Amino acid sequence: MNRQEVSLLIDELKLVFDIVRLVDVTRTLECSIDSNGEITREPYECYAVWRKDRRCENCISSKAFAKKSQMAKYEFVDNEVYYVMSKYIEVDEEPYALEMVTKVTDETLFDAYGKNEFVDTITNLNNRLYTDSLTGTYNRRYYDEQVKGMIHMVDGFALVDVDNFKYVNDRYGHEVGDLALRKIGEILMSSTRKVDTVIRYGGDEFFIVFSEIPAEVLKTRIEDIREAVESVSFEGYPELRLSVSIGAIHNSGVMKDILGKADQAMYKAKKEKNKVCFIEENC
Repeated sequence: MNRQEVSLLIDELKLVFDIVRLVDVTRTLECSIDSNGEITREPYECYAVWRKDRRCENCISSKAFAKKSQMAKYEFVDNEVYYVMSKYIEVDEEPYALEMVTKVTDETLFDAYGKNEFVDTITNLNNRLYTDSLTGTYNRRYYDEQVKGMIHMVDGFALVDVDNFKYVNDRYGHEVGDLALRKIGEILMSSTRKVDTVIRYGGDEFFIVFSEIPAEVLKTRIEDIREAVESVSFEGYPELRLSVSIGAIHNSGVMKDILGKADQAMYKAKKEKNKVCFIEENC
């Protein structure tokens, strides 16, 4: 679609929906098409419409963007329920999400379930959708649908790999191995902030996505994580000690490129184990 066609479509959709807007998903910015046909990015994040201070946990536009399809969800603000649809579109070959929002006022729906119960049910479903059941971190699906396509919202990235984890499973059994992963998940989540994201990518490998963090603070934070894992002890297994190898980078850009660089740094760190390696360092 060209810009004029999208502008006309938005005007038509506004006759049906309470909110219709064009979203730059990769930067979490709301966009508009002015009278000259120019696309401008508003100086505030798209999630501000929900009065949130960080991007939505279940960002339906990210999901639609990743799948190049149309998706829908319910969103809850101040005990009000909204139905949100998001459709992947290309405007002059540039990718965006077209969001359509309407307030749910169907009392039949709430009478059947109860409003509070309905909100709780949908919230719990969203939590289960993206939460790793073992560690409590986000899961691989969250990365694929909510993080993978993001750019310019990442200031730091760390790839954390547990050293000799196969030995832990073989020597102590999978129950202890699971306990070790839960402990590491707890350390990663307690060592990061609300604006950061901890993801169990699979097996014994975790990602941490950092937002708005200076390089020196990032280095200190990652080193603190390494030391915290090293100091963990297990009741009944006094000889068991864990360590992690971490590849980290302070950079913004396309997520897959950042991941690739952090992966290189992590493999350098694993040559020595129990080590943090920043890609810009000679390690």
